[in-house]
Amino acid sequence: MLILPREITGVPLGDGKTPVYLQNWLTRIAARSGKTRTLTVTEDGKLLGSLTIFLERNGLGMKQGYNLPWARLCGPNMSEGVGEEKRAEITRQLIRKLPKDVSFFLTLADEFDFRLFVSEGFQSTSEDNYVISPDRLPALQAAFSNMTRRHIKQAQRDLTVSSTTPEAFIEIYAADLAQRRRQSYAPLAIARDILTEGLSQGKARIFTAKRRDTGEIDAAIACLWDNSRYYYWMTTRRLPVEGQSKPHQGAVKLLLWSAIQDAAARGLTFDFDGAGTDLAPRKDGTTRLYDGMGAQRCVRYAVKRETRLERLLGRFRPSVKLAIRKTVGKLITLRMNH
Repeated sequence: MLILPREITGVPLGDGKTPVYLQNWLTRIAARSGKTRTLTVTEDGKLLGSLTIFLERNGLGMKQGYNLPWARLCGPNMSEGVGEEKRAEITRQLIRKLPKDVSFFLTLADEFDFRLFVSEGFQSTSEDNYVISPDRLPALQAAFSNMTRRHIKQAQRDLTVSSTTPEAFIEIYAADLAQRRRQSYAPLAIARDILTEGLSQGKARIFTAKRRDTGEIDAAIACLWDNSRYYYWMTTRRLPVEGQSKPHQGAVKLLLWSAIQDAAARGLTFDFDGAGTDLAPRKDGTTRLYDGMGAQRCVRYAVKRETRLERLLGRFRPSVKLAIRKTVGKLITLRMNH
């Protein structure tokens, strides 16, 4: 069943309904990357609303704008007392202040903002996601795939679920990235600081899966939450290394199951925090994992607005990628961060 994410209308700055990715403490940390721009709307010297975006140049030097680093959602923040009609007016002003020489690829927090961005010339794009509401927990295990049920049972026998510090989690994450010869799309120091502050505010939790026999950590995940959603934010899994035991195939599933139970205990919807735009048709590992956990598919409010040059070059991207893959093969990995 396809379901839509919750709609938040007229949410004031600092209100408990504000998604965690838009809350001041997180945006303040995420903006430390330095490549950000904050647009504001004021009236009689009073700040009414703001929108902070991340700006960078791609490999061809073209300017592009995204959500803040490590923030899966974005949108305008409003001052206290701003009603729905006024919020719409302020949001339109913020959108019109976005630079025209930049291509934007954004995932918005709610349908209210999504409709306004589209009405101001942005294109609607699909972004798949998966969720599990807390009321489904009692019957959720019956919705697990046979493989998921088997893997979790085996993992419960062989692994223990515990936690660790933000510093240790980021060290594990960085080491696993290095083994895969990959780089983080955003500074890991920012992710560490978000985790540290999130833990201090009671809005974050780290789960680790440790082997009972060797004590090795096979996988770790970090989650963030607000008053409605519990987000599967970061994850890492150990790669097989000569001289070490093989990582347990059910480690991540066990951690997800632990996090889903924690979310339900808090009365929150577990949000898998995005699955990419083209995963569902292919039924790749990510979608099979989420389906196997009994999650329900939904969509996110993604939009884009491309410059004329970006649109022109976009027509050639598929053929260029194909040519590169045929020529260089597995030696080159194309990393897309839209």
